[in-house]
Parts: sequence; C-alpha cells; structure tokens
Amino acid sequence: MFPRFLTSIVSCRSVAVLAVIASLLQVTNIVLSWRLKQRQLLVASEAVTMEEPSSWPGSRGHHISASRHRDFHLGPKVSDDHQAILSRIAHWSVLDSSGEFRVSVGVLQGSDASPDGIEQGEAAGRYGITLVTQCSLARLHRLPSLTVHWQGPLSIAVFVLSGEVQAAVQTFHLLRKCYPDVKENVTFSLVFPLNSPTSPHINPTADTTPCHKIFSTIHQDNYSFNGVQYPNNLLRNIAHKAATTSHMIVIDIDMTPSSNLHQSFMSFAKKKGLFEVNSSEKKTVWVLPAYEVKEGAGIPENKQQLLDMKKSGMARPFYQELCLKCQRFTDYPEWEKTQAAVGIEVTPVYEVLWQDPWEPFYIASTKIPLYDERFRQYGFNRISQVCELHVAGYRFMVLDSAFVVHEGFKTASSFHSTKDMEQEKNRILFRQFKAELKVKYPESSRRCY
Repeated sequence: MFPRFLTSIVSCRSVAVLAVIASLLQVTNIVLSWRLKQRQLLVASEAVTMEEPSSWPGSRGHHISASRHRDFHLGPKVSDDHQAILSRIAHWSVLDSSGEFRVSVGVLQGSDASPDGIEQGEAAGRYGITLVTQCSLARLHRLPSLTVHWQGPLSIAVFVLSGEVQAAVQTFHLLRKCYPDVKENVTFSLVFPLNSPTSPHINPTADTTPCHKIFSTIHQDNYSFNGVQYPNNLLRNIAHKAATTSHMIVIDIDMTPSSNLHQSFMSFAKKKGLFEVNSSEKKTVWVLPAYEVKEGAGIPENKQQLLDMKKSGMARPFYQELCLKCQRFTDYPEWEKTQAAVGIEVTPVYEVLWQDPWEPFYIASTKIPLYDERFRQYGFNRISQVCELHVAGYRFMVLDSAFVVHEGFKTASSFHSTKDMEQEKNRILFRQFKAELKVKYPESSRRCY
C-alpha cells in the first residue's frame, strides 16, 4: 500500500490534470460552436443568393463579389417593394423539417383582405374557400388563367433553385402588375434549396418588362432541377399554411376547376352550415370528378359540355390511360348519369368508401392532416395524404355539377425518363407510411388496403 501522503499527492495531481482537460474541452467547444454558427450564416446567405445593397433596411453596406453577382439574375430596375420582399426572404425564411429547403410563407399577399365578403371565423381563419396549388417557376404561366376560372382567394407555393429567387420575386411583381385578379386574390409563397446550381433557363427580367414577355424566356422540363428533388408535398403544405380561409380545394397548377365552382360551393356551404363551428361535416371531403381534355379543346363551362366532349372523344376520365384504378372509385358512370343541379349550387350525390389506390381531388377543411413531406418527385405523394384521411375517419362525398379538368391527355410518353425509378422508391416509402398510420391512429379500424 502507498503511504498516505503519496496517495494525497497523486490525488491532487489527478484533480489538476482533469481540471486542465476540462478547460481545454470547454475552449474547444466554444471554438467549434462559433465555427458552426459562421458556417450556418454562410450557407443561409448563399441560399438566398442575392445582393443586399447598403440602402436596404438593416444593411451595413456589405457587398458581394462580382463573380457571384452574375448568378443572381438581377434585373436592370428593381422597385422598392421588390427590394423589401427580397430583404424579408433573406431575413425571415426558415428551414423545412428536412433541413434541405428554405421556406418563405406568404411573401406577397392578395390585396383583397376579405375576398369572400363574409365575417371572420374561428381559429381556422375566414369562412370561405381558397384554391391551394403549387408549381415551379417555369409553370407559373398557368396562374393568370387559373385565377380567372376560380374567381376567389388562391394560395400558391412556388419552387425555385437558389439562384432564381430574385427572378421569382420579379415575376410575382410583374404578374400582380399585369393581372388584376392575381393582385387581388393570390398569395405567393416561396421554397428553394439551401444550395443548388443556377438554372440556365431563367434570364434577367425587369419591372418594366411587357406583360406578354413575362414567361417568354422560362423553359424547363417537369421534375428536372439539376439533381434537386422536387418537394411537391412540402409545397402543398406551404400553400395550405398560407391559406387564411376555413376551407380549401387542393389541385395541381395544370388542373382547372369548373366554371363558378368557387361561388357554387360558397352557396352550398352557407346553406348547409359548413362554416359553422359545430358543423357535422367537419370530417367530410367533397370529391371533384377529374377529367382530361384534348390539347386545344378548351375548358368545358359546365357538366353538360363536359359530357358532350366525352361523347365526341375530346374528354375522358383523368389518368384513363396511365392509371385508371387511381381514379375509377370516383364512379364516373354514376356521376355522368346524374342530372346536373339547377342553378349555380353544387350538390353531393353519393358517398364513396376509399380504396387503394384512389387519389381524388377534393374540397375540405383547412384543418385536415398535412401531406407527408418525405414524398418527392413522382409517385404516391397525393395518395398518401388521401389514405391518411381515410384512416383518420373522413368521409368522401362526390359533388354533382363540379369537376376539375386537365388540359391535354396524359400519356406514358409525356413523362420524364426517371418516372418509374422515382415511383418504385416512393412505393417502398408508402408501405412504411401505411404501417406508421397504424401507430398514429391506434383506435381506427380503417386501413389503407
């Protein structure tokens, strides 16, 4: 055994060594934390990829290099409003749950504060219905005609690459200047990757660009973003969150709702008390039969015109060639034989029990479950959310005299080359998703079979 005084010396030296090690570790942690913070700030700055002139609010006169300036797609003239939006995106955009995308919700809002002219609702927002949609910058040219058909509040989330942020904001401003319905009714949100190449398809524009030339230089293949996966479900959720009404219709940018659908559903909803706090229809989804029409055939104004176009071969059920089972549970024969309602009001005609792989378009409360943002690119992104609605206990009621239309027949040749690979990847994810629903809704007897 050591003498007691030697034991004391060893103990004192051990304590001293440990104290030194602890101090070194503390200093190391401080240095690493500082470096991590600097890296995060640098990534956020590069993600927005825009110059912040010294005249911007909060700027300290910092200017970026000319080599980076070439990637920003700065127009020769930028308005004060434009600069304010860019500053807001730079300072207030947030990361999505994956940490891969930056999100700016409601960067530009419609000027009509109460588009439906009705009283404020509870926490869900104004009583009314918002069209919720999403697209890339290259498909934004469909927005003006969509606002004309809808004639009500519309929330759109637009996906751009990092170097396209300023071009996107310029395009938003031009759309608002050129189209009164856009300025009055449309709320824009923006989603972009933290770091991605600049698209060669997006050229500089100016606030003075003529209306007919807004989209003349924007060309891009669907789902082709230089290796970045298109986050369609994230975009749907962002557009959903930006909606300020109690109800919404969720469609893609290349779908068009039937004429007067906004006004028709508003009339129906008021009559049936759907906007009341204690409405018995809170867990009802109102299904809109979906059709596709030949390119250039035009959008049918009403159900009878649609049926006439189908009879002549100019229209057919949506996805008839690609995935008829994805839509057939809508029961098109039953809907087509039902006489259209008189006047502008829509009517529920029959209920459908959800079956795999049905993925209808619908009108519903804005309080419904969000889309699973893990689904990207092509396949199972919409069906996963409808499957959850079914498990969560929602009913599916098909509306008469209401429908949505896709311009152009969907064919296998119209898709990108990686479609099948993306679909198979998402099929595996969908199996996992369905298993997770059993845990999320343990008391539900419904399954996604």
